[in-house]
Amino acid sequence: MKHRCPHCQKPGVTHAALRWSTRENPAQCSYCGGLSHVLASTSSGIGVFTGMALIVGCTLAVVLASWPIAALAVLVAIGGNMALWPRCELFPTDRKTAQTANRVGWAAEAAAWLIMLTGLG
Repeated sequence: MKHRCPHCQKPGVTHAALRWSTRENPAQCSYCGGLSHVLASTSSGIGVFTGMALIVGCTLAVVLASWPIAALAVLVAIGGNMALWPRCELFPTDRKTAQTANRVGWAAEAAAWLIMLTGLG
């Protein structure tokens, strides 16, 4: 499955690239080479939906001792992912913005590790 690039409007972004695209690691269009990403809130929202479908469904399955409910929870989580990811909108970004976001991300991660290792948190 290919998704429409916001730069050239051609279907040049693969589904895997869309799914893993972030501001720090944008997807690249195979036609124009343009970079784009899915909003973090959108990808996080899909992850929360999937997790909640599995947690609620499996909890109900345990409480009611019903394997069909657990199977239904898995099917809802899979179906939700299949329905929601193709609807994600790609937002254009440029290389400099992606590089800056990548550096800021590494700096934030390094600071978090430093705080964790020194026990300042």
